[in-house]
Amino acid sequence: MNCTWITAGVIALGTLGMTACTNGSEPSAEPSLVGGMAVCDESTLRTALEDYLASEPDGESVFSLDGFECADGWAVTFPTVGVDSEDEDTAYTYTQVFRAEGQFWIPVDDRTTVCGTIDLDNPASFPSDSQVPESIWKSACNTN
Repeated sequence: MNCTWITAGVIALGTLGMTACTNGSEPSAEPSLVGGMAVCDESTLRTALEDYLASEPDGESVFSLDGFECADGWAVTFPTVGVDSEDEDTAYTYTQVFRAEGQFWIPVDDRTTVCGTIDLDNPASFPSDSQVPESIWKSACNTN
């Protein structure tokens, strides 16, 4: 059998490799994910937070990561951040949502774009148009 290898496709920040071996007839494609999936652990999420804050102009850094949850390619973190680690008065805790793209956690700048339409009569109810999974929705979307 004479094989021709084909590799194609870059999606966002991850890479999707597809190989095909042909023998003169139709190629048989067998997709394989290259690069892995985003890891949901404190170290990986803290690094994603630090990278995100480093790209922002206000000079904040992560003092602590006070909790996190992950589900179905989404993560919610609760970092305490501030400008000066020596001055606790600048510190505050907030909610940061991330979406997995391949092996990377991508920060969501505005949670309202992914949390769905809130029912003002019942704000704790899960919206049907939410992109964030229901299992972490309350933590990701119904907090500070």
